[in-house]
Order: sequence, then C-alpha cells, then structure tokens
Amino acid sequence: MNTYVPLILTTIVTLSTIIYTICSIQLWRTTQAAAEISRQAALGNLWAELNRYLEMLRQQDAPETAFMQKLSDLILEFMIANLLTNAIDKNDPNFEEFRQKISALVSENEAHASKIPWVASIVEPKRRH
Repeated sequence: MNTYVPLILTTIVTLSTIIYTICSIQLWRTTQAAAEISRQAALGNLWAELNRYLEMLRQQDAPETAFMQKLSDLILEFMIANLLTNAIDKNDPNFEEFRQKISALVSENEAHASKIPWVASIVEPKRRH
C-alpha cells in the first residue's frame, strides 16, 4: 500500500497540472477576445468622435473638412474590413447570405456603389488561408 501512495499523489498532481493548463489557455483566449473587443470599441468611439468633429467643421465651412472626411472614410473602411475578415475567418453561416444580398444591391446600383470604396470588400471578400 505504501508504494501506491506516491503514485496516487503523482497522478493527482499531474491531473491538476493538466486541468490548470487547460483553464489557463481558456483564460488567455478569453482575454485575447476581450482585448480585441476593447480595441474595436475604442476605434468605433474614435470614429464617432471624428465624425462629430467633422460635422462641426462642415458648419464652419472649414478648409480641412475634405481631409477629415477622407480620414473618416478610411477609418470606416478599416473597421468594416476588420469585421468582415473576422466573419470570414469564423465561417459565419449568415455572412454568405448577407454578402449575396449586398452583391445584388450593388449590381442594381453600380453607379452609387462605385463611389464607396469599402463596398467592394463585402461583394468580393478576400479569404485567408
């Protein structure tokens, strides 16, 4: 019986280490996801604040309004591309249906859609491998 005690204790320590490792990996993944959500929220808040400032510039007829509008459009394009990349990477089942609806809408309104650069990223998404 005395020879089994160290074996049982070693088994308990080994199992505890495995469980701790699995929980640590899950916690790390959750922390990564929370950090990404925070990053996206911060970028969205920055974009909203930029648009508020842009509206003030428009009211003042400021010369830098065009630049700020282009900056706002680029930030929006980045945010949408990032969200679409995440949807594609996660094989979101609703994304393909959404993409087809957008594609049909763009086909009906090509003249207007061509003026919005990020629409192309929805219609023809780039898949990562």
